[in-house]
Amino acid sequence: MGERPPRGWSETERRLWRCYRRGERLDLGEGGGTVRAEALAHLLLDGPPPEPGRTARLDLVGAEVTGQLDLTGARCPVPVKLRRCRFAERVLLDYAEITWWNLDGSHLNGLDGEGLRVGLWLGLRDAVVEQELWLHDARISGGLDLSRSTLRGADGFALMAKQLVVEGDLRAHGLHAVGEVRLARSRIGGTLDLTGARLERTGGGGAADLAELRARRTVLDLDPASAGTLSLHSAEPGVLVADPARWPPHCRLDLTAAVFTGLEPTAGRPPRARLDWLAEHVTAAPPAVYAQLAAAYRQAGQEQAARDVLIRKERLRHRAAGPAGRVWGHLLEALVGFGYRPARALLWLAGLLAAGTAYFAAAGPPRAANPAGPAWNPLLYVLDLTVPFLGLGRRTAWDPSGTGGAVALALTVAGWVLATAVAGAAAKALSRER
Repeated sequence: MGERPPRGWSETERRLWRCYRRGERLDLGEGGGTVRAEALAHLLLDGPPPEPGRTARLDLVGAEVTGQLDLTGARCPVPVKLRRCRFAERVLLDYAEITWWNLDGSHLNGLDGEGLRVGLWLGLRDAVVEQELWLHDARISGGLDLSRSTLRGADGFALMAKQLVVEGDLRAHGLHAVGEVRLARSRIGGTLDLTGARLERTGGGGAADLAELRARRTVLDLDPASAGTLSLHSAEPGVLVADPARWPPHCRLDLTAAVFTGLEPTAGRPPRARLDWLAEHVTAAPPAVYAQLAAAYRQAGQEQAARDVLIRKERLRHRAAGPAGRVWGHLLEALVGFGYRPARALLWLAGLLAAGTAYFAAAGPPRAANPAGPAWNPLLYVLDLTVPFLGLGRRTAWDPSGTGGAVALALTVAGWVLATAVAGAAAKALSRER
């Protein structure tokens, strides 16, 4: 390849040729200038050698790019900056290998990057992409930045990036997506950050498909105007950041079979607010979500909050177990807080002893079943009735009838129910220790 631009190139394209060889920027200013997509492809696929002591790069600002930039399957080893450029036609990068591309502030009529390989970084900040951004099965060794960009889809989705691999972070601060963001089965080595992102569903689609996503950290601090369902079905989002106080009122979250290592924020957020958020905005939150939320509170040193979450989990589980399960659940919660409030059992026992002792102290001793039995003591008699297997010999020494018999039976049944609840609580505590 010679050191002069090909014949027929415009003056602007000749200037770009020289800047490419020198590794310099060509800024066409506010008025801009026209550059053919053919000329850009020529530089990237068969460009001239750099001037001595320079490194070649394509750095163009403010151009109107005519024609279609088609780099399908191409290998472009030089850094590329095409900032604040306007592309007349869809950019084609399917199965291309590029090093570093910056399209900040540009306006594109769609971008196809299926199977694209990026060596360092792909930037689309403050850009506008019409007719969707396609990055299905792409792999980016560094990071992807979509911050403050607008993606407008034509077929119900704005971003098609299923099976995308980003070894660094995927930033989308302030992203405006008109159509679903599809990142199902993607792998993010760092953080998926949707801080301030406005997700708008179109038609019957959802806001974001993040099913089977894997990430180290997932930030869902969305713009309040977002609407639609975010699916994290079977995902492993790492630490999930979702503030109930800032959650968009028209967004739902599907956490079915999702496994996260932490849930933030926890400090300063009472469990009631998080539980109300789960009930209102999480689609049929499974018991595992409550267990993971409790673990997050424990990691933050908030043991009381963790117990509150687990009580809600048990309450929902028993509600789903039919009428008998609901009744037993009400009893367990009232008696021992499903095993997370064991001290309640002592209060119930004290109440039964006090009430029973007061009754039999006022009513007097029942008929003696064994004349040689122990002397009458209403407290010990009630204690023997109420606590199964205590074996003080008082229960069989007296034979109450009428009202006294009914009270004795009630105390015995209440004692068995309380003992069963305490045994269940003990078993639950032992299983937590294992």
